[in-house]
Amino acid sequence: MDLQREVWGLADLEVTSAIQLLATVHAGGMLLVAESPGDGVVGFCYAFAALRGGSPHLHSDMLAVRGSLRGRGVGLRLKWAQREEALRRGLRLVTWTFDPMRVANARLNLRRLGAVARELLPDFYGTTSSALHHGLATDRLLASWELEAPRVVDRRKGETPPPALPGKVPALNDVAWRDGLPVSGPPRLDLDADALLVEVPVDWDAVCRRDPGLAREWQGIVRWSFESAFARGYAAVDCLSEREGERVRALYVLRRDEQAPI
Repeated sequence: MDLQREVWGLADLEVTSAIQLLATVHAGGMLLVAESPGDGVVGFCYAFAALRGGSPHLHSDMLAVRGSLRGRGVGLRLKWAQREEALRRGLRLVTWTFDPMRVANARLNLRRLGAVARELLPDFYGTTSSALHHGLATDRLLASWELEAPRVVDRRKGETPPPALPGKVPALNDVAWRDGLPVSGPPRLDLDADALLVEVPVDWDAVCRRDPGLAREWQGIVRWSFESAFARGYAAVDCLSEREGERVRALYVLRRDEQAPI
């Protein structure tokens, strides 16, 4: 509970209680904890039993790591442990939601773990007390982690695909810079190719702090881009960084769904 407050800055009303965690685990959910000598609990991964779509699976609701230990692979190890335990229980799917504007999360979910996203959930949580959400809409991508898919098995072996795009891939949105912030033009929702790109800001918090109106515009553009692409059979399969001079771009890679395992 303390980590929930620390990581998300939640008010107590929105913290998942110890009683709820215990009841969920007893009913078939999963709570994995990372501990460090002298520091106690430094991370956790929490999932509950789910039936959305008709097949029993886990929905992973929270993954948190203490700030001082981020970047050391704790979150990744928790997720792989979650996969191992899910497979031991005979489950083949874990889902979770993540903010499409958070590039580090997208890289972990799509690039490092091999999940894919085929659905955007607009303003999923509504307005929350978390400072991380900046009072904005809480749009979320739904990650599907198909635990025995070849792309997931390969990543478990450490075989992450190279961070390069095959040839020239068209982008749904064009991005320029204004007063030190990235500004996107309207998405071209009629683009059709085997692969498409959606660019998002590298530093989302900076955009939210300096220009909340621009942040809302960004959310709308990204929402339209994903909703349109998903409706036309694409899936988000990767998130890359690409350097152009002194500028770094963050790019989602979308492929037609039948090619998503690539």
